[in-house]
Amino acid sequence: TKRHQLDLIKFNPRAHYHAEPWGTRYRYGRDGRPGLERYAVTKPEHWARIRRKTMREPAFRELLYGLRLVREVLPETPLLATIFTPLGVLERLAGTERVLADLRARTDEVASALDAVAGTFTELAAACCEIADGIFLATTNWARREKLDDGEYRRFGTAFDLRVLAGARGAALNVLHVCGPDARVVELARYPVAAVSWNPRLPGNPDLAAFLAAVPARGAIGGFSDEAFLARSPGVAKREAGQGLLQTGGKRWLAAGGCTIPVESRPEAIDAAREALRGPLPPHG
Repeated sequence: TKRHQLDLIKFNPRAHYHAEPWGTRYRYGRDGRPGLERYAVTKPEHWARIRRKTMREPAFRELLYGLRLVREVLPETPLLATIFTPLGVLERLAGTERVLADLRARTDEVASALDAVAGTFTELAAACCEIADGIFLATTNWARREKLDDGEYRRFGTAFDLRVLAGARGAALNVLHVCGPDARVVELARYPVAAVSWNPRLPGNPDLAAFLAAVPARGAIGGFSDEAFLARSPGVAKREAGQGLLQTGGKRWLAAGGCTIPVESRPEAIDAAREALRGPLPPHG
């Protein structure tokens, strides 16, 4: 962050921390990537085991501890805690196929599990906001139109997403991240957040200009592809920075990756993007 003069930190202790309190187990290799050992829910009747958890769970304590460390080192840099929507958590508890099947065949049991997870993460969001400036609420792939129809997402997605956001009410900077292609980016921008993060370069998603025109009261976060930061030539990052400036006029836009930036990003590409963004604005509109 200091090296590249980044403007925002999205903190996530580990990719799958959010499933561990309920019993999903992972093994971590030398590269730090998690490998699934077992899901917490392997049979439909296991949904009854998903109860509300406290902030004493090791995974939650680890998240809060990490936030404190970052805050101590970078007290002036906006800091967001990565929180996942209840549907996203359930996916890590049982796998996509089981969640989809049981959501429709055993609706009450899955809804009860969603309620328990939402209650837990509402409390976690509030605890995070005592340290951080807000939360980065990630939908994983559940806001994609191919997953659920509009009615299903309102019932099993939005209803529980809003409860988690209520835990962060009053925070200075809450961000919604809508993952994947053909996602409900504009629709979910009605959530009470300051900005929406998404990948404008994926099929079916609005570009930056279309989003800003459709959603006048939210900021836009995104615009860069992973390739921009991985390419051997910094020209890709410069070109994408120019495209973003052209679409936004430099207003209501935080230039970023589609979710975050790859850990393998080339330093010279990040520097090139930053310098291009600091240059003169191209003619807009």
